Amino acid sequence: MPRTASTAARPIARSDDLGSGTRAPRYKAIYEELARGIRTGQYPVMTLLPTEHELCERYDASRHTVREAIRLLTEAGMVSRRPGVGTRVETARATTRYTQRISAMSDLFQYIKNANLRVLDSQLLEADDSVAGVLGCQPGQVWLRVRAIKSLGAQNEPVAYVHGYVHPDYAAIQPDIGRVKVPLSRLIEERYSQRIHEVSQEFSATPIEGEMADYLKVAPQTAGLVIARRYYGEHGTLMLATVTTFPHTKMKYSMSLKLDWHE
Repeated sequence: MPRTASTAARPIARSDDLGSGTRAPRYKAIYEELARGIRTGQYPVMTLLPTEHELCERYDASRHTVREAIRLLTEAGMVSRRPGVGTRVETARATTRYTQRISAMSDLFQYIKNANLRVLDSQLLEADDSVAGVLGCQPGQVWLRVRAIKSLGAQNEPVAYVHGYVHPDYAAIQPDIGRVKVPLSRLIEERYSQRIHEVSQEFSATPIEGEMADYLKVAPQTAGLVIARRYYGEHGTLMLATVTTFPHTKMKYSMSLKLDWHE
């Protein structure tokens, strides 16, 4: 296993986690310091960053602050987080590629929580044949459709175009969409005291065209990766579905599967 890079870092002055006045938030300052260390070879590619505990002590910061800094490094494609191993340096150059490494449903919800969304609009629409196929409903059924742009945290670059479809039973969340900085799944759970018990995923490819290409700042016909997610409640009822389209240059999806031995 690669060894953790061991070297002293210049301490960052202690302040509150969110920053004050014109000072950047501390997690961004730590992110920039670590990114600079990666670029200059202080933390070589294929080695491990110091542990969260070590970084907390080094920068006199909370674990939440350190995790936010590492999240930005992960979003920039510079590091990857591996359960039981640590945070590994992948490249010395930041990119606009969004990397999802998901091995449990908790990882998925953490990723969704950390995503930055700019809501374009939300409205009640009748499902046409195409949407009905995604939702598994009859054409003509009314669902709440949400359109949004997903951006890459530290660089604020558009990386995905999102269609969200909320079951009509939960459409009353519409006034809070875009106003409350809570993912759609969490908004439904909190408003209706429901819990999502299962999430299914499907992957496909599509050319990115028209308005979607404009929002994502890519040329028409750019190859896109589509992730369709369906969120089910306690009795297997579909509560929410999202269809997210990424340009192929801005998305990497990683999944780890372990063999479950049974005697």
